[in-house]
Amino acid sequence: MKQIAMLMAAGALTGAAPAGAATTVLHIDSHLPKAAKASLDGGKAVTAPGEGSVVVPVAAGTHVLKVTTAAGVTYQTTLTLKPAALMHWHGKGYWCVNLLDHSLEVYSKEDCEEDVTDAG
Repeated sequence: MKQIAMLMAAGALTGAAPAGAATTVLHIDSHLPKAAKASLDGGKAVTAPGEGSVVVPVAAGTHVLKVTTAAGVTYQTTLTLKPAALMHWHGKGYWCVNLLDHSLEVYSKEDCEEDVTDAG
């Protein structure tokens, strides 16, 4: 929880969202057995825990998500994050992806809602 708060604060300090705008994040869900590293647009990598999740502040637009699994598999995907696809919950906007062994799955708004609200 502390890590999420720190990531949110970092996004606010770097201008990830204009003043008064809702915070938007990429919720990175992992169903991998071990932790993976994920970096957005070549930024600092975050750890997506095995069978867990992490959030990264992000604005709408086109982004590249690079993933390296514990097994040494590296892949990257271009994400087009559209405001219309945001799932809103507790004053934040969420886009969601699920890390897999060799690729990732972009969640629908409905799947994102289920994943985020189940996580608490």
